[in-house]
Amino acid sequence: MSALDDAIDMLACFSFAQTGLTQADLLRRTGVPKATASRVLRTLRDRGVLDYDPERRLYSVGVRLFELGQIYRRNHDFLSALAARVDAISRETGMTGYVTVFDGAELVILRMSQGSHPLAIFTPPGARVPCWSTSNGRAMLALLGDAEIRDRLPDPLPRVTEAAPATLAAVLGRVAAIRRAGGVESSRHETLEGVGSEGVGVRDPASGEIFGVAISYPDAAISEEERLGIAGRLRGLRRDFARLEEPMTGRDAG
Repeated sequence: MSALDDAIDMLACFSFAQTGLTQADLLRRTGVPKATASRVLRTLRDRGVLDYDPERRLYSVGVRLFELGQIYRRNHDFLSALAARVDAISRETGMTGYVTVFDGAELVILRMSQGSHPLAIFTPPGARVPCWSTSNGRAMLALLGDAEIRDRLPDPLPRVTEAAPATLAAVLGRVAAIRRAGGVESSRHETLEGVGSEGVGVRDPASGEIFGVAISYPDAAISEEERLGIAGRLRGLRRDFARLEEPMTGRDAG
């Protein structure tokens, strides 16, 4: 590995949850040799990429990274960055991707990435679907407190398909499972017969708005390995965009 690789690996260790790290922390997390780490950290500190507190022996993100982040934010708003990531996943998998927002108990499709698979299914931007019957809708609900979900959804729920949840209690059970599973949800035959999807929810840290992402596929045309591959890509997307959020505490989960 090059010194640049080592530097990138060390910078990736910082997050909102870990804003200050010692050299020992960085060595343990990256496996970079101590002598190499010392040289790389010295360069990053000298160039303003990292700050160093000698009393606590902690490294933290420096002003140069802040400046670069402001440049990025000026050129890439949250929705555009999210849509670009969905476009990439759609190209990689051949399946159709969506970005959605809440409108009451429904989702509105904001962006669609047409899949290249011969049997790829698509629903145009502007279309509405019930949030409780989609993978991305339930993943979005999982970012709300349970009281907010009760306020948002009717009970009993209007019928969508035989496979879709029919009661608020059923939705809350699915939402609890999504939270335990790290935010990724699956849906099969719940909005349309024969159609499946994998979905996640993400929150814009600037506005607090929740967006959903789904990759949909014809259920009969996809293997379990391909489905898990899509779920893994969405898990990575959710992880990357979650890093933009400040930690949110004290949310009502009941």
